[in-house]
Amino acid sequence: MPYGLDSVKPTEIAEHDLLNKSDLSEKSDKLSVQSRSVKSVDDETSSLLMIESGNMAKEKWKSDCVNIRSNGKNEQTKRENAEHRLSILSIVYNPTAHPTSYLNTLINMLKGNVGCGILAMGDAFKNGGLFLSPILTCIIGIICVYNQHVLVQCSKSVKEKLKLQHNPQFAETVELSFQSGPQRFQSYSVFFRNSVNSFIVITQLGFCCVYILFVSKSIQQVLSWYNIQLDVHVSILISMVPIMISSLIRSLKFIARLSAVANICMLVGLVVILYYCTIDLPPLSSRSAIAHWTTIPLFFGTSIFSFEGISLVLPLEQEMKKPKQFSTPFGVLNVGMVIVTSFIVLTGFMGYLKFGDAVRGSLTLNLPEEFLLSKVVISSMMFGIICTYTLQFYVPVEILWPKVEQKFGPFRSPLLWETGLRVILVLITFIAADVIPHLSLFISMMGAVASTFLALIFPPLCHMAVTSADDGGNGYGVFSWRLVMNCVTLVLGALGFVTGTYASVYEIIGAFQKVVVTAAAVTNSTSVNNYTTALEAH
Repeated sequence: MPYGLDSVKPTEIAEHDLLNKSDLSEKSDKLSVQSRSVKSVDDETSSLLMIESGNMAKEKWKSDCVNIRSNGKNEQTKRENAEHRLSILSIVYNPTAHPTSYLNTLINMLKGNVGCGILAMGDAFKNGGLFLSPILTCIIGIICVYNQHVLVQCSKSVKEKLKLQHNPQFAETVELSFQSGPQRFQSYSVFFRNSVNSFIVITQLGFCCVYILFVSKSIQQVLSWYNIQLDVHVSILISMVPIMISSLIRSLKFIARLSAVANICMLVGLVVILYYCTIDLPPLSSRSAIAHWTTIPLFFGTSIFSFEGISLVLPLEQEMKKPKQFSTPFGVLNVGMVIVTSFIVLTGFMGYLKFGDAVRGSLTLNLPEEFLLSKVVISSMMFGIICTYTLQFYVPVEILWPKVEQKFGPFRSPLLWETGLRVILVLITFIAADVIPHLSLFISMMGAVASTFLALIFPPLCHMAVTSADDGGNGYGVFSWRLVMNCVTLVLGALGFVTGTYASVYEIIGAFQKVVVTAAAVTNSTSVNNYTTALEAH
């Protein structure tokens, strides 16, 4: 008899068993449920980690997660990789309650791709030339659409291969593509996942900086019509008030309503601007057909920035009633990007043709005071941009807040800490905008640095990892045309990143030097005038 039971009478044991029969049955039920849940977790773990052979042992998985000793950098990296793969299990696929139709998804795609970038295309065409720029824009658009198709295909391949119950998003697709690829790719999976998240944060905060500059420049323009001259730094400070208030909105439902209002304002403003650009057009020969080669990288940065919707591709496809309608030849992706590219080419062509070398970083800045609808257009687009800032700002907060909470939490007042994070991020965007108060150069730099990686670098790398693992590279098509396209895209992305970043930084330094020279000239002129006045007084 087990220790401790020899002194207990049989009747007491019977009574004890009788009294706790219901408790034991409940416990057994709970244990059975737990065992089933553990089994389901183990099954899901195995499905996530199975490569093509499908024979990764659970004991090996447990040793990766639990028994790794932290005795070096490689071991710490393995631990982080294992913990992240385990965190994937917490992601549960919840089908959308309101799946979207073809038309609704198309409208959402147009809304996600039409922003400040399209208003800067007039300046981009100045850097590319009136006839060369449309050709280059169409080529960039085709490559972007190809990469978006590649991203959708990689997401589906990863889901089928690993038998996932949820649809992987951008960063997870990149990570699992490398994780399920050849051995030489697997060690870089977590690095590329972190890289994608980092570039998404940089891109979204870059959008926010552009929006700040747009609002501040618009404030300057409107006040100048009333003979009120503001320094750009003062106008940035004024724009901080409404933007800071809007950035503290945490309800995604309310943000979505603001986004709908912003889209209406942006669409109306864009139509009015295009209408104004058709009035009294100069001859085509008055504009440069092909710009100097040194400004082409600036064109590249601005144009790639205008194709800013790659992060929306997977969510839009996954929310459709019929997801197959997204990637077909006449699906949402192709039709939507044809419309977006047409808008970009039309806006850039008409803007540069109308204003020539005087075109500004945003076409709204070229609207004159005497134009009847100028104030209405600028005011409505300012409001739309402030609302759009709130939506774009939501993404980096959603990426960064869990990391902050994991590293420094748990917090007694999570709301207070999240508010602090939001305030810090807003201040960072304002400081960046104040340091580089040149709208067109900021747009070009953000496009060359961040948008290039998201749109041109990561998708072909994912495709190469998945295809190499699937069938030894036979999925590249006839004459390996997909591999050739991937290589061309990577070369174009690398070249655009290097040249675009260099040209943008060079132009920004030149702009600062002009400011310094101008300030020195004004100071010297003032000193000379004071000296002359003093001599005349004597």
